[in-house]
Amino acid sequence: MTPERIEDIGEQLRAKITSKFTASTFLAGFARTVITGQVFTLWQVDKELSPFYPISVGAVAGALHLFVQAIIRLDELTMPKLFWEDRLELRAQPPSDDGRLEYHNLWDLRDRMVFFWYRLTIAATIVTALAVLVMLVPHRLVHAPGFSIHTLRIATPLTVLVCWAVAACYTRTVTSKAEKKFGQLRHD
Repeated sequence: MTPERIEDIGEQLRAKITSKFTASTFLAGFARTVITGQVFTLWQVDKELSPFYPISVGAVAGALHLFVQAIIRLDELTMPKLFWEDRLELRAQPPSDDGRLEYHNLWDLRDRMVFFWYRLTIAATIVTALAVLVMLVPHRLVHAPGFSIHTLRIATPLTVLVCWAVAACYTRTVTSKAEKKFGQLRHD
């Protein structure tokens, strides 16, 4: 395969990565809207809410963290090959391969895109959907003691912190697995 053809395929692949980036950004905006509505509702209503409300808010906060991490990871994949490594010797002297993609780079980029898409964006989408469904469970359907709005207002920030910490640990694990599985993108 000619270097020009590899670059053409690389541009198509970067366009696909950009579409995943755009979808992740849109879904993050949706999660942000949901959590804004949840917080607004929590502080504006005086009626009973679902006892799962704090878990729902926390889960959406965790999902928002996953979406942001997906956006960051997918954005890294659109970086031109010349800048994959930040080494001083590359700044002083141009690389010998003129920064063109090679055949194996195409598969590296594709595999990383799929890895981050499923483990971050799709996971966050599922968490957001489940959180919205849980939030809608009426308190009358749950055979548990009712929680006062005051209790929910105290429990929600704590649940958000816990869910955010879980999401941060999860993204750290995903990133670590990606580094072990793929290594660093290298300018070889």
